[in-house]
Parts: sequence; structure tokens; C-alpha cells
Amino acid sequence: MSIIHSMTGSASKLVNSQLANINIDISSVNGRYLEIYLKLPDNLRHLDSKLRALCQEKLTRGKLDCYITYALNAQASLNIDANQLEALSEALNQVEKTIPNACNLNPMEILQYPGILKQPANIQDLIDEQVLENFAKALDSLVKTRESEGEKLKQALQVRLDLIEKQADLIEVQLTNLTKIEREKILKKIEDLKIEIDPQRIEQEVAIIAQKADVEEEYDRLRAHIKEVRAILDKGGICGKRLDFMMQEFNRESNTLASKASNLDITRIAVELKVLIEQMREQVQNIE
Repeated sequence: MSIIHSMTGSASKLVNSQLANINIDISSVNGRYLEIYLKLPDNLRHLDSKLRALCQEKLTRGKLDCYITYALNAQASLNIDANQLEALSEALNQVEKTIPNACNLNPMEILQYPGILKQPANIQDLIDEQVLENFAKALDSLVKTRESEGEKLKQALQVRLDLIEKQADLIEVQLTNLTKIEREKILKKIEDLKIEIDPQRIEQEVAIIAQKADVEEEYDRLRAHIKEVRAILDKGGICGKRLDFMMQEFNRESNTLASKASNLDITRIAVELKVLIEQMREQVQNIE
């Protein structure tokens, strides 16, 4: 049985490496299409297209808000060039020999001397690599949370499908007794009016009214829709739009049932169906 994904979820990834501290936060909510909003520091903006491509590989629908920040660790930003420091030391010793007490320097001043502090030539490439790698991991975590939420949605939809099926069973009972019910209603009216009518005429009227109130076609379509939605849920995958279409079909049948209702029982069934269908529709909106 394939998995159904919700479009709602969140994931975070915090990386503390020797190079940098990287913080990634991703959240997603339902959306018609895949909408990606990236908030990046200026020196990571060049990764925009690659980060979007990663999102498109793993997701098809939903609105994503992605936030990435990072800060270099001291080990990466305070990397002293030993050769430069030694050369500076020798130069300072020569000055000290010539001008005693001339070199009472603060260590911070030494660090500010050109060439003393250095960064790896490929430090930005290393940061980019870590950001992309961990962004992909955060997306994997997001997918798992969406899978978990999707399973809950699937179970909730199946519960309501069972309830809709029970309403369909009630309609079936009404269909079986439809002609009998309409005949009894007409005979009751005749009895109340205290008039005599040709029995053949009564049967004609019963047939006409029963035909107008007949909801067998709606009943058959309702059963077919239940079967189709169950098949979609069993198949899983990207099915949100298909399920949304089926909710429209369900709603169409419930509206027709309400308009054709010839007794309170059918009216109650139509109202209950509309409530259940609306509950399903709200849940379907979150399915990818």
C-alpha cells in the first residue's frame, strides 16, 4: 500500500562543525502548487537555484518557508599563518635590538597585521557543500513528517468513508420501500380529504411521484464514488488533486439527493452526507 503525504510539516537541522555553525529551518503548509520561499544570508544567495532544485526533487506541492543561517567557527576564522607570524617575530626582534622597548605590542595588533590570519582558499566551497548536504537531510526529515501526517489524514478519510457508506445503506432501504412509502402518503391524503378516487388513477400518481423522487442513479454514483476514493487511498502517492475532484463529485450527489428528497429520512441522509463530505474536503486540502 503506497504512502500518502500531507503538505503540512516542519524540520530543523543544526550543524556544529569545525568550519561553521549552520542552522536550517523548513516548514510547509498546503498549497495548490510547489511554492518555495528561501531566506538566505547574502553570501549564500548563489545557492538559491540549487536549493530550489533539491526541493523540487523531493516535493511536488505545498508552500515551503526555508531559513538558513550560519556563522564561522573560531577555528576557521582564526587560522594563523605560522610562516607569516615567524617572519613578523624576526622583524620585531631586529627592531627591538636597534630600538629597545619599541615593540610592546598588543596581541590583537599582531593578529591584525596583514597575512597573519588566513582562511582556507576554498572555505566558501566547503560551506556551500555543508549547507547543501544538510539542507537535503532537512528535506528528508520534512518528507517523513509529511508522511506521518499523511497517514493520519488517510485514516481519518477512511473513517468518514465508512460513515458515508452507512448513509448509502440507508438510501438503499429507502429505495426498496420508495413506491410503498409514496402509496401510503397518497392514500393518507385521500383518507384525510374523505374522497373516492379510482385505484388505477392512484397507482398512476404513485408511479409518477415515485419516479420524481427516485434517487437510484444518485445512489449508484455514490457507491461508485466510495469505491473510487478507497482505490485512490489504497494506491497512495500524489493524489490530493484527484481526491479533491472526488469531493466535488460527492457534493454533487448530496445536493441532488437533497433536492429530490420526498421524505424527512432522505433529507436527513442528504444533510449528514454534506457534513461528512465537507469534513473530508477540509482534510483533502492538506494532501499532496
